[in-house]
Amino acid sequence: MESSDALPDKAHVLNEKHAKPPITKVSYHGKAGQIFRLHLLNLLMNMVTLGIYSFWGKTRIRRYMTSHIAIQDDRFEYTGTGKELFLGWLKAMLIFLPLFVCLAIPVVNIPAIIVFMGILSVALYLALRYRLSRTKWRGIRFSLAGSLKEYFVLCLKRTFFNIFTLGYAIPKSDIAIWSYIANHMSYGDLKFSYKGDHTKLKKIHLITMSIFYLSICSAVLPIVFGASQNMVGSSELEVTGTDLSPSADAPIAVDQVSPQAGYDETEDYTTSTEVSPKREFDSSMVSGILFMYVGLGIALFARLWYHAALWQEKFRGLYLGNLRFKADVTGGGLAKLYIINMLIIIATLGLGKPIAANRTLRYYATNMRIAGELKDLVSQQQALQQKSGMGDALAADVGFDMGL
Repeated sequence: MESSDALPDKAHVLNEKHAKPPITKVSYHGKAGQIFRLHLLNLLMNMVTLGIYSFWGKTRIRRYMTSHIAIQDDRFEYTGTGKELFLGWLKAMLIFLPLFVCLAIPVVNIPAIIVFMGILSVALYLALRYRLSRTKWRGIRFSLAGSLKEYFVLCLKRTFFNIFTLGYAIPKSDIAIWSYIANHMSYGDLKFSYKGDHTKLKKIHLITMSIFYLSICSAVLPIVFGASQNMVGSSELEVTGTDLSPSADAPIAVDQVSPQAGYDETEDYTTSTEVSPKREFDSSMVSGILFMYVGLGIALFARLWYHAALWQEKFRGLYLGNLRFKADVTGGGLAKLYIINMLIIIATLGLGKPIAANRTLRYYATNMRIAGELKDLVSQQQALQQKSGMGDALAADVGFDMGL
């Protein structure tokens, strides 16, 4: 009897082990109209304060967008302040102003460029560290540890490999850099862990890189060919010594004949319909430049499918305790997102940029899923010490601000 009673218990344990973990979706509730009104108010205040209010305005928008991201109806909280961004900007200027002076000096500008690129490489890390330290969920703060020196050396090394291999090493570099960031992130006293596989990105990377290079070459070659043809034509004209100035024996154009001189109306006077070489060159250059932009657009949009695969791989190997993550981002979804965003920004002459940012955050947030029991995260958590806002100032307006 005891053995028969024990069987259901064992079966229950086995079923629990093989049971699928609960899936939680991330939601976003931000409204485009509200964020647009905040943006207009920020523009007005920036004009009144000569731009000083921009730090507080950016904080207001960031606080609004963060507070509308929710997991299980529990919303995130952003605790950063405009004062922190302003003081961080002042510190950043102490670094950038001497650097800009060095960039203008012929001999010193070469090492200055290397230093400048190094600052940009750590800007993402610094910005993410600051923003995580100011973001809470269920009252518990995120954080990012690690060494700036180690991260800088890693970025420098991977950039060298990317250039040396003509882009072939990009997937391995992207995963290596994200691995360093993810393995130094924490939620309270729980640390994230990540182990990715860059080989899963090779196929899509090679396909999209091939399209990228072919598009760039197809766009640039017509301009180079047209310019070379113009140079050849000019050199031939100089070698033959052709004189384009009117001579004494040359026929006189109809519009140059004086009415007093008289002329035979039966005589056939013809005018030249030839297009000047300069006009031909200008028209070919304009068409070549337009073709170049089309090719560049195709090249960049082709890479969206790689970036979608990269997002999927970034979250596929990410863990937090018993939680796993998944990103349902697709290349077609990103293409649709960015095309509409671009049209919104163009149609509004730039005023619709916050609407585009709102759409971008909504897309990324709502395409994230979490597998596991979220209630385990709140056990024995401790808030971590806050960090300086200088990193966010270093990373401002260099392409790293995606809403948060």
